[in-house]
Amino acid sequence: MQLVDLNPNDQDVINVFSDIDRLINSLYPVATAQSLTVGELNDANVYAIGLKNEDGIIACGAIVKQFDEVAYGEIRRLYVNPNYRNRGLSRRIMQILLHHAGEEQIPLIRLETGPKQIKSIKLYENLGFKQCSSFGAYQDNPQSVFMELGLSQ
Repeated sequence: MQLVDLNPNDQDVINVFSDIDRLINSLYPVATAQSLTVGELNDANVYAIGLKNEDGIIACGAIVKQFDEVAYGEIRRLYVNPNYRNRGLSRRIMQILLHHAGEEQIPLIRLETGPKQIKSIKLYENLGFKQCSSFGAYQDNPQSVFMELGLSQ
C-alpha cells in the first residue's frame, strides 16, 4: 500500500469518487451533497491523498483551504473502501491531512458529515473535533453534522 496524491486523470481516482457518490446518495438526499469534484483536485487550495494497492484507491481524503470570516481547512471525501474498513485507514488519512494543515499553518479544521455516519463522527470526536454551527455555503440541515478542530500554532 502506498500513499499517493489524487490525480484527476487517474481512473482509480475517478472510480473511488464514483463509489463515494453512490454511498452518500444512498444515505442522504442528493440535494444535501456538496462534494469535492474530481476536476477540483488540481485547484491550488486542495490537498488530496489516497492509499493505493493492487485494488486501486482503497482510502482517501482531502483538505480544502477556505475563508469564511476566518481561514480554515475543510475535510472532504474521507472514505475507505468497505473491504478495508476497521483497519485504521481513515484515522491514518486524517492524521496525514491534519499534519499537512499544521505545516500550512491552517488554524482551524472544519467538516460536514451526516448523522448516519456514526463511526465517522466517533473518529472525528476521538481526534478532538467538536460539533459546531454550519459554515461557508452550508445551511443548517437535519442531514448534516458540522464539526471543527482548532489546531495549536
